[in-house]
This record gives sequence, structure tokens and C-alpha cells, in this order.
Amino acid sequence: ARPVPPAPRGARASSSARPEKLFTPGPLTTSEAVKRSIARDAGSRDETFLEVVCGIRERLLRIAGVSQARGYECVLVQGAGSMALEAMLGSGIPREGGKLLVVSNGSYGQRQEAMCARLGIPFVAARHAWNTPIGAAEVEAALAAPGAQGVTHVSMVHHETTAGVLNRAAEVGELLRQRHPQLKFLLDSISSFGAYDVPAEAWNVHFLAGSANKCIEGVPGFAFVIAHRATMLEADGSARSLVLDLQDQWRFMEGTGQFRFTPPCQAILGFSQALDEWDAEGGLAGRAGRYRANYEALTAGMESLGFSCFVADPAARGFIITTFEVPAGLSERWDFARFYDLLKARGFVIYPASLPPSQGGGRPPAFRVGNIGQLFPSDVQDFLLEVRQVLEEMDLPVPLR
Repeated sequence: ARPVPPAPRGARASSSARPEKLFTPGPLTTSEAVKRSIARDAGSRDETFLEVVCGIRERLLRIAGVSQARGYECVLVQGAGSMALEAMLGSGIPREGGKLLVVSNGSYGQRQEAMCARLGIPFVAARHAWNTPIGAAEVEAALAAPGAQGVTHVSMVHHETTAGVLNRAAEVGELLRQRHPQLKFLLDSISSFGAYDVPAEAWNVHFLAGSANKCIEGVPGFAFVIAHRATMLEADGSARSLVLDLQDQWRFMEGTGQFRFTPPCQAILGFSQALDEWDAEGGLAGRAGRYRANYEALTAGMESLGFSCFVADPAARGFIITTFEVPAGLSERWDFARFYDLLKARGFVIYPASLPPSQGGGRPPAFRVGNIGQLFPSDVQDFLLEVRQVLEEMDLPVPLR
């Protein structure tokens, strides 16, 4: 899960009678049925609950286009998406001879660097601009650099939530298959899984991390790793943590159906309901179609109000979240805390920007708006009407200029 930045100081509770709509990248607005499904207790070793856990593992493999019969495993991990990511890195990179190339264009790629540094995993980083996508060319160049000598694994983020860029994971996987077959491919698919196709075997992905409270539209509490079984077992005994030992968690689940330690029972129940709703919406095509419609309505409306997209090339943008910039001429008059508060008071919660000095320094003020969760184009239109009214209340010209 992507940690939610704190609201600006002085943020007020919404005065609206209706529930707040979260225009964020997760946690996000969930359905009433998901909310009801978590409002009950479940025994962590009860057979009925364990059947739910087993079903979730099988269904996640199916969404990833793989199965146990094809040599893949789904391991559930308690906690946020970052816990699954750290379990993947800490258990998937061998202690002896392992070295990771992290190719990044945002803070979540750089988080992998921080995890490796803390866990003592040898790594080399190849950082790129936060508003352009990473593909095969960038990875090939990084592998050719002197510092990449001895690299055994390559990792990247599929959808980089920092700015809203969709990276070209498929072509990276194919590059590694064709030109560097000895290298293993690790993919952070936390923000994309369930809305973008991530066929693990077809894309040559050996490990991918996902989360309950993103595009499947569950609640926070657990995440998961989908792993190529043979590759996972090649690194057996490499885990740098007891709790985040991926191989031990897998073995225990396979042997007992249970988690090694206390599971988030309510989050599991909510996720099972969310998977039912994902299927009912038409699976990947239905969920992606709605999110894309939200994104298209949002970007068109915000641009008509005078905002611009930080990721200038539409082909580089994902439809999960969008970073918007205020016209440079209004930088001195822009007050994000007030903008946030006024929208929140009307029942809409957005997300601050997270741009580093090299990307944000000297640029206009920016913020992010998510398109996922139980949001529909009608909600986007309501949001745009409120944005217009908030800008007017802030005594800013509409459209901005």
C-alpha cells in the first residue's frame, strides 16, 4: 500500500452529509458490500476462513495469468504493500552472489533502494526523470553501465504513483528473456494489479508484489507476492527477516492453509467480496474501462479549468492517478492547504504532490488526483464542479491563467 501523506495542517472534517469520496491512489473508496463484509468476526484457524484464504490465492494467480500447475505461487503477506515488496526483495535476492539493479523514475523505485540498503542487499540504482516512462532502452543502458557488473536481478515499478507514469514492464521482461536470460525480473505491481494486465509468465516476471487496497478495491491489511516457484526456492534461506520470510510463509500456507502469525481476518473477508465485485464488473476489462473513463473525464475537466499535467505526454500517463500543476503565474497566490480543506469540506479528498527538488524545484505548485476505487464518471463531474467553486472561493481566475 502507498502510505497516505498527512492532510495539511488545519484540515477540517467534511461538513458534507454524504460520505467523503477519496480521489487518492489507495486506501480508496470501497463499496457498501465490502464495508459490510468486514463488519464481522472470523476465526483465523476456522475452516471457513481458510477456504476464503485459499480461494484468494488461487484467484490472484488467475488474474496474473498463471497457476500452481504452471509453476507459480501466491503468498499473502500481512501489512501494507511495502511489506510484500520488502518480503519480495529480502527473500528473493540470494545472500550469496545476489545483486539487484533498481531502475526507477519515482519515490517508490527509490524506496526499493532504501530497503536494499537497510537489508544489506547489494544493489545499483539507475534513476530517471519522474515524468517519463522506463522501458527496454533504459534498462539495457543501465545493464551496460560499469556499476551493473555482477547484477543477477532487475527490479522496477509498473505504475509509478509518484507522478502517474506507466512504465513499459512488458518490453523490459522481453528484453531480459531475449538478451539477458540469466537475470531474474522483479516487478512492483502494487498500484497496477487489477486494472492493468500483468501476465507474469508472458512478461517473464519472476516475482511481483501487489496490495489489497488498490485496484481490486479491498481495504488495507495485507498484500501479496506472486512468485515463480523454482526461482523463489533458489533463494531459499536468504530471507533477511523472520516475519517477512516469503519461503517460510509459503510453506506454512501450503502445509496448513494458515498464516504463520495473526492474519488481518476482516481485510481478507473484504478482499474476497472485492474480488467478487471485480469479476461482476467484467474483470480486468471492466475495471480498466471505468478507471480510464474517470481519467479521461478528469484530465479534460481539469485542463479546461486551467491546470496542466506534470506528465506532459498522454501516452506516458497511467489512468490510476494524475499529477496536476497550477499555472506558474499563480504560484504566489496558490494555497494548497486551503484548496485541500475547501474540497474536503465538500466531501472530496485529494492527494498532495510528492516531487523531489530536481523535479519540483522551480516548477509550479502541484497536487495529485486519483481515479480508482468506487469512483465513476458521475463522481468525477461532481468533483470538477466543486473544484470550480473552490477556485472561485479562493478568488482565483477561472480558468486559471
